[in-house]
Amino acid sequence: MTEQTWTPLFRTPTPTVTKIVRSHAFLRSRERSVTIIENSEELRALADLVDTVDQASGPLAAVADRVAAAVRFLRDRANRLDDAAALTHNSPHMDDPKNSDAPSAGVATRERLLVASLHYLVTPDDLVPDFRAGGYIDDVLLLAWVFGVATNELTRYLADEPEDSGTAPLRTWPDGVSG
Repeated sequence: MTEQTWTPLFRTPTPTVTKIVRSHAFLRSRERSVTIIENSEELRALADLVDTVDQASGPLAAVADRVAAAVRFLRDRANRLDDAAALTHNSPHMDDPKNSDAPSAGVATRERLLVASLHYLVTPDDLVPDFRAGGYIDDVLLLAWVFGVATNELTRYLADEPEDSGTAPLRTWPDGVSG
């Protein structure tokens, strides 16, 4: 067999995360994230919807701590938007406070990705519909990828102690010994 006539017996499928990111459902979520992230009421409504999803069991349990951190991010962003609006309302001579503390383009993109992934989570009509068996697998894969991309944006919203744990967290002493 010559090199020119050789063809592979099978083709490597597009990775699953790429399929999800390119799906119509996630593209819709990304479009919606642009308006959601600038509206405190929509941010809180999304946070409330995410809170209704069962994260303790099934595939979502694998990313439940990050989902909770992302919900805290949404609520904090909503509060900051309200504070900025109140500041602008009380001091109309000031520059727009949204622009004065505007994040870099990379940070803004990762924050929109967080919002889009949570919107995708609560949207029942996605790549694998949530009402089907295994319906949250695509959501978990997408969330895990986004949480990896937006690690810096989520770190400050992670809980210090695991929730519902009956044991005390380990302490690390200055000499590096745990106990």
